[in-house]
Amino acid sequence: MMAPEGIKGRLLAIDDSVDSADLVARVAARCGYEAQATSDPTTVRALLASWKPEILTLDLCMPEADGIDLLSVLEEAGFNGRLVIISGQDGWFRKAAARLAETRGLKVVEDMQKPVDIAALRQLLNRLQPGG
Repeated sequence: MMAPEGIKGRLLAIDDSVDSADLVARVAARCGYEAQATSDPTTVRALLASWKPEILTLDLCMPEADGIDLLSVLEEAGFNGRLVIISGQDGWFRKAAARLAETRGLKVVEDMQKPVDIAALRQLLNRLQPGG
């Protein structure tokens, strides 16, 4: 399935902070993605099924369901897109989460420190264009 002309793909930003999720989605939209943000982890499964994003950004520490729990949801949903882990946690924690995701068959392309470096995020998104 090809993305519409001029659209690079779909990105879903998952973060318990509405501001953080919206920020990532805005950056993605400016990079030419169709982007949505959610700060409600319970909607993720439905969004994966109905909207089928190619890229997910995932915050690891959320009150309702942490990112580690969501890895199971992604695995069960058969998410085969690319995953960017974004967290204020230490680097070793992000790396451990990335390894865990990979053992679940998920494709982790990057882990980023919060607060997100907008320029770095923009570069990453430009590099991740579907087919790119």
